[in-house]
Amino acid sequence: MTQGSRQPEGGWSSNSRGRGTPSIGGSNRGGEANHRNRNQGAAGSRLADRSRSADRSRQDRLDQRRDRRDDRLDQRRDRRDDRWRSTRRRWDRWDRWYGYPGWARPGWGAARPWPVGWYGGWSSPRWSWWGPSAAAWGITTLATAALINAAVDNAVSRNTTYIVVPNSSYLLLYGTVRPVGSRSTTFAVVADGDEIDLTADCDRSTLDGLVPASRAEAELLNAACQVAFGSA
Repeated sequence: MTQGSRQPEGGWSSNSRGRGTPSIGGSNRGGEANHRNRNQGAAGSRLADRSRSADRSRQDRLDQRRDRRDDRLDQRRDRRDDRWRSTRRRWDRWDRWYGYPGWARPGWGAARPWPVGWYGGWSSPRWSWWGPSAAAWGITTLATAALINAAVDNAVSRNTTYIVVPNSSYLLLYGTVRPVGSRSTTFAVVADGDEIDLTADCDRSTLDGLVPASRAEAELLNAACQVAFGSA
């Protein structure tokens, strides 16, 4: 019964239990540092992921806007081509002036070598379709002869090959106006960067045989006919 209480020859060491075991305090500090590093790394990764995701989202939105814009332009061109039996080519604004006819100069109104003066002179067009269409577009009149004539005068004086058709994005290349008989004219117009050849019947008020479908088309018809046959 007393054998277990004998002290070993080497004696007991008060530190023998702790020898070889790691320090609890040191272990916690190292683990907390590793945990913080892992958290910081994860947070940085999440921020980078969010940044990449935001960049992709912005680029996707830009691409979608470009696609929608291109689709709208294509649809406009398709609708226009369906309505106008036209020849299209890319427009170069600088290569046309020196090929313009002699009448496209100062005093162009009197220089036109064909019968003129019968077109226009109204407060609103006397076209059969005008009343219902004007009501639908919310307008009562088109650009006046004085406004169109002044635009051509300014373009001639500045050696500019086009005038901006009022209330539209069309550019009328006024020097391309040529009479077809005494009531119709051919001309070129720039629309969405394309140069398009058209025919206007100024008596029947049609573009390529069709009634204008918008105010812009009506203004184009009016401008071309005024340059061709109006008083100036």
